[in-house]
Amino acid sequence: MSIAKQIPDHIKRVSRSVGYALWLDNSDDWFGLPVILRARLDARQRAALAFMALKSLDNDDAVLTVEAALRRGLA
Repeated sequence: MSIAKQIPDHIKRVSRSVGYALWLDNSDDWFGLPVILRARLDARQRAALAFMALKSLDNDDAVLTVEAALRRGLA
């Protein structure tokens, strides 16, 4: 049995969207991602994703990222 067959469709769609944003790597694609995340993931899943992404950064970069996100109204 393939693990890919067990992954729910909404998670596959989020994964593809994140992959496209990473691959294309331009502002428009990144700023379109919150709409997809809100539509496909619940608040806990979005918080876990954000938390782990921030944990991957140095402390100073994580703080700057949070401040920039809140300043731009992306929260």
